[in-house]
Amino acid sequence: MSKVKLFRYILLAVPLATVMLLAGSCGGGGGGKGTDPVKPETIVSVTFKQPEVEATKGSQFINISSNGSWILSSSQSWLKVSQSNGTGSTSSVSVSYDENTGSSSRTAILTLNCAGKTATATLTQKGKGEEPSPATSPGWIELPELKSGTGHKFVTHSFTGKSLRSFSYDWNSTDLVANWVAYPLNKGLIGSGGRSDAWGLDPKLTSAEQPILASGYKGSYDRGHQLPSADRLTYAENVKTFYYTNMTPQMNAFNGQIWLTAESMVRGWSTSSDTLYVVTGCVVKGSSKKAYDNNGKAVTVPVAYYKAVVRYVKNSTLGYSGYMGLAMYFEHKSYSHSNINNTMTDIVMSIDALEAKLGLDLFPNLVTVAGKSVSDQVEAEDPTKVSFWW
Repeated sequence: MSKVKLFRYILLAVPLATVMLLAGSCGGGGGGKGTDPVKPETIVSVTFKQPEVEATKGSQFINISSNGSWILSSSQSWLKVSQSNGTGSTSSVSVSYDENTGSSSRTAILTLNCAGKTATATLTQKGKGEEPSPATSPGWIELPELKSGTGHKFVTHSFTGKSLRSFSYDWNSTDLVANWVAYPLNKGLIGSGGRSDAWGLDPKLTSAEQPILASGYKGSYDRGHQLPSADRLTYAENVKTFYYTNMTPQMNAFNGQIWLTAESMVRGWSTSSDTLYVVTGCVVKGSSKKAYDNNGKAVTVPVAYYKAVVRYVKNSTLGYSGYMGLAMYFEHKSYSHSNINNTMTDIVMSIDALEAKLGLDLFPNLVTVAGKSVSDQVEAEDPTKVSFWW
């Protein structure tokens, strides 16, 4: 038998599991001489999700790409890793960093070793006296102005398996609520399915950064959604609406009545729109009330809530170049159930009026898409005088 035929016979005789083991080993070359003529390339990569952070202490997950066993180390004692060794690719390893009390920025390097190959990633932490960097906006219409510093962390979730945004929020790590949640809405994005009730941690933040609400708030508050469960009905997306970061402590008489009515109204408008761009938020400034999570962490009870929407329908005769706007502001209190529909018209206002109340630019990206004239008219329009909304 020729050497070529003999090699083919040996290769075909090797069990599939053994072939997979050889191919998956970091750096390859595990067998005897001649049994593995092509060595798989070693994969080794490590990246920070946020390579620049503020002076305050914090934590974040990192991304590790590897096809074998690895060792991870930090060059500085103020940057600590949650796991120093492992196997294969993962995004569940986190790093934590101490407060930088100095006036100058500092850097630390993560080093990942696998089969003799090395990859590094650098984290820069600002000094205590340096100004925080503003967050970079992706430019989506539904996004309010992005702020930085204490009480502001921009987070986005995409649809599972798609390069399509689902919702974004501004996380307030001091009050343990999202300052706002923003998302596009239409029939296709709502999808179909039911309520999952899959309460759980948001994987974009560490457990220390968010409340634990498996059994709800201690006290008499509901786990009130900002992005409604019924706005994302496909199971994989509905699960995300039950992340603890999407909850705020709401009075039952508020959550189950006027807030539910407002959610239904917004959803109804979206089904007759090409897209409805929605911002839902809460107001914590001036609040003296606290609810408590399952571990006793204090969560600020909002004093008010709001919703703002920009509706777009191509070639519509309503609004301005197909765009219309509406805003609502709710005090966090019990409303008379028998008069809720009339109350809704009392709390409706222009987007400009709500922005003045909040001190926040709600739709700064609209001008880029629609132009200044259209943007100004949409935000100034009094929705109580537009029959479509009612």
